[in-house]
Amino acid sequence: MFERIQGGSADGIDTHESHYYELGFHNMISKQRRIETQVHNPVIIDPFARNCKWGTMTNDIDDNTNAESHIDALLWLESLDPIIADYVLFDPRFSGRQADEKYAGHVNVYTDPGYVSKCFKEIVRILKDGGKVLKLGYNSTRHSKLLDLEKGWVVNFGGNRNDVIMTIWRK
Repeated sequence: MFERIQGGSADGIDTHESHYYELGFHNMISKQRRIETQVHNPVIIDPFARNCKWGTMTNDIDDNTNAESHIDALLWLESLDPIIADYVLFDPRFSGRQADEKYAGHVNVYTDPGYVSKCFKEIVRILKDGGKVLKLGYNSTRHSKLLDLEKGWVVNFGGNRNDVIMTIWRK
């Protein structure tokens, strides 16, 4: 179920510019379309979008990004209507360095240990049946009994950099 991917030394904070994130995104979208009726004009929610253009509804607390909204991700997810999303991209800043660099003074996965679980409660609420979540992080924790793990990758960067676990979950 898990495969290994070699990350590059140039892969940085903006994971949407990395080949491994693009691989996971396209795997989630194309596999969904092969198995089920094609999703035309899918709603893709991205609560930590930075400058990623894959989402159709985007948010990032950093005002210096191209996201449509600029509020805390949890508050943004709570404001969305239920059962609207075909896909959710969940790629928060999950290292201390990333959190300090881009989210200093704001709630993040380090200052609130339950933050990710609270976000996933909202993700399950807004996700359509059969919808999928592409999650990046340091673990493959199942945040809801309503989500099933479909696929996973361990992205190895080598040296003293932490691996990233990328998973696809289906509702």
